[in-house]
Amino acid sequence: QPTVRAAHQVFLALMASAEALRYSVHLDPILATPDTTGYDPVQLLCSLGGEKAAPTVQGWCSSWLSCIHDAAQPACDKAAVLAAWRPADCREVCGKWPAMKLAASPQNATQMTAAPAPAAPTFTELAEFGGVADCVTSCSNFQNSLSSCVATILFEPGKVAAMKPAEVAPPPGICMGNSTPCLPDLAIRHQKCISQRTAAVLGKSKASVASVASVASSCKALSDDLALCRECPQLADGYQSQYTAFVGGCMDQLNAYWQATHPSAGEVAVPSGSGCHVH
Repeated sequence: QPTVRAAHQVFLALMASAEALRYSVHLDPILATPDTTGYDPVQLLCSLGGEKAAPTVQGWCSSWLSCIHDAAQPACDKAAVLAAWRPADCREVCGKWPAMKLAASPQNATQMTAAPAPAAPTFTELAEFGGVADCVTSCSNFQNSLSSCVATILFEPGKVAAMKPAEVAPPPGICMGNSTPCLPDLAIRHQKCISQRTAAVLGKSKASVASVASVASSCKALSDDLALCRECPQLADGYQSQYTAFVGGCMDQLNAYWQATHPSAGEVAVPSGSGCHVH
């Protein structure tokens, strides 16, 4: 009996020790598994800002990402993100089923702003032109695409890092000024100008002598700008990288969903579903 009792006590001590270690790892960031994401998903998807304004984080977006991140555990994949989001069934969105719209949560009511006018046809507008079947397909593609890109940004930082272009030295000052001539289409405008000048000189254009001189002067200015901007990254091939297209496209889709489901749209608002809400 004493031996059994001693073994039992040792077992309890080991259990307590393991629990204490687990608890200390949970509380102590030094002992916990480090976060190797390398970027802040909220800053990546939720920041807005112009040339003269510091980036600001959209509160609704930050809250939605936090909800998705927590609810998608432990699978942390596209299917888990879609399950956490739980958007409205596309048959409801496209009018095949009766719409069961949910009111905005009271805690977000004070943060609502008017939704801007939509820049693209809504799913219901697509249904009018292509039928309910096309609408449901487009809606489903949208939900799958947004779930996929959000899952990648939240849970697969390696894939996102692989899309980023290689780090280079800081560009010359002329590349980054507010009035810089070094725009991505500079080389294209220069080539078009040369074509116009050649056509005018060869008599293929009815331009006057003054016009020909004006074109030549414009081409000279563009040529000078091109020489000054030759080291600017925005003129390099591949400037619009896969990383820019992927992250920017994901941000556009998320903001489009916020806009389409905004309560201020009234009867034309798209149902927002029953999972993590943006309003």
